[in-house]
Parts: sequence; C-alpha cells; structure tokens
Amino acid sequence: MHTRVTLASPAPIPDVALSALAHAQVRAWEAPFGHVVHEFLECDDPESLRTRLRADAGPGVAVGVIDGELAEGDAGLVMCDVDSTFTTTEAIDLLAEHAGKGAEVAAITEAAMRGELDFAESLRRRVATLKGLPTTVFDEVYPRMTLTPGARELVAAVHERGARIGVTSGGFTQLVGPLADEVGLDFFSANVLGTTRREGREVLTGEVVGDIIDRRRKSVDLRTFAADAGVPLSRAVAVGDGANDLTMLATAALGIAFCAKPVTAAQADVHVPFQRLDAVAAFAFPG
Repeated sequence: MHTRVTLASPAPIPDVALSALAHAQVRAWEAPFGHVVHEFLECDDPESLRTRLRADAGPGVAVGVIDGELAEGDAGLVMCDVDSTFTTTEAIDLLAEHAGKGAEVAAITEAAMRGELDFAESLRRRVATLKGLPTTVFDEVYPRMTLTPGARELVAAVHERGARIGVTSGGFTQLVGPLADEVGLDFFSANVLGTTRREGREVLTGEVVGDIIDRRRKSVDLRTFAADAGVPLSRAVAVGDGANDLTMLATAALGIAFCAKPVTAAQADVHVPFQRLDAVAAFAFPG
C-alpha cells in the first residue's frame, strides 16, 4: 500500500534511520522545532517498518508510518487533549493549590493512578475539594495555565492548511473556554463546574454539571466535531498523553501520543517524545 514515513526531531535525524530511507521520494527540511524527513513508498507491512524505524531512530525521534488518506493528503481536523498536552499544566491542580487542597487532590490522583478509582469518580472527588471557592478563582488561575511550546504554532499551521483544530478536556469550561478564544481554536469541549450564589457571591458547588468528559466522551467529541466540520474520520488526527485519551486516539485516522505515559506511547500510531506540539503538523500534513 502507498505509505508515508515521517521522522521528526529537535536534533538531526540519526544516519542509521535515514539509511532506511534511500528512495527517490525523500523530502527533508528544517522546521521551527527541528528537523523533518518524509519518504513516500509502497509498503505491505507498515507495523514492521514502524517498529524497525523506532529502534533505529532512538528515543528522541518521533516516527510515523502513515497509510490511507493521510499518506499524501492533509488532515482536515486535529483534536488535542488539554492538560499536559495543549498546556503543560493541570487545571484541577491549579485550582486545588489555590484552595489549599493541593495535597488532598494529589492523594486522590495517586489512588486513581493505582487503579483504585476510575476517572469519573476521581474527578468528582477532586472537584468536591473545591466546594465554596468563589468563582473569581478562575480569573486568578487562568494566567497560570501555561501553553505547551509550539501550541500556538500548531494552531497557525493547521489554519494555514485550511483545517480545523480544537480540544476536548477533562478540565473545565470556565478555563478552557477563555483559552480556546485566546488562541483561536475552532471548537472545545470540557467539564462544567457547578456554581451557586451564597451570601451575595457566586461560589463553586463542588460538583460537575452534566456528563463528565471521560475516555469514551473524548472519542464522541472527536466524532461530533468532525461531523460538524464535514471532515471524515479518515482525515482526523487526535493528540493526547494519557490512558484517558486512548479511545480518542484509536478513533482518529492517526493517533499521536505527546510526551506520553508508556501505555499511551506504546499504543498510539506516533509518539512525539519531545515537548514541541507543533511537531504534530509534520504528521498531519505531508509537506
């Protein structure tokens, strides 16, 4: 089948990896984050080629072996996770620190990572620690949300190619909404923190309103936003860092793990192991 091999790295691509790309259709150039190499070839066993190239290239190089419509055609939609993907920060941690509940929230997170709680229950327990916080906390916490290096550049690159880009997040609409407006995202989805009025001021109820954005919902969001944009899933790219993103990554034509946990990196089509989000563009667009 017709296949595109893409290698991306902040440093020059190792010669041992380039030696496997000795055909006429090799394209190489310097990107803002480093170096990109594309090769277009016929390949009957993309998985074996991907495994060999990952071994040859080493841990610092992102490797993609891409078939289907994205082998030579542009992605029409890119969807990213937010916490630890589009941003380097975790929204719940920022809010908890502000509330003086950082240690309590960290303990709940650790329990979830040990498999003692699922994501939804973990989120509910962490959000419960925020009960009574004034909603002015969002104005104070929002400036502390830190974009991942290359995030703005990725948005610009996607829009330059006439595609759409957005996010789906286990974080909160009250923070993700302003972020989407600031950087020019085309869509977003996130949890909604409940609020109520108490003694003349608006405060958090310590509850999530409506459905929780979990692993299943992220995949649904991808399907929904792609359909709304008129983009088939065969031209959709998804990006995330954790196990909670795996269903979304599998739903897209190309799933990219970004500076990811080992289980996510192993199951994704591509793992970008360095912190430049604009490297995603090298895999979403064939050059």
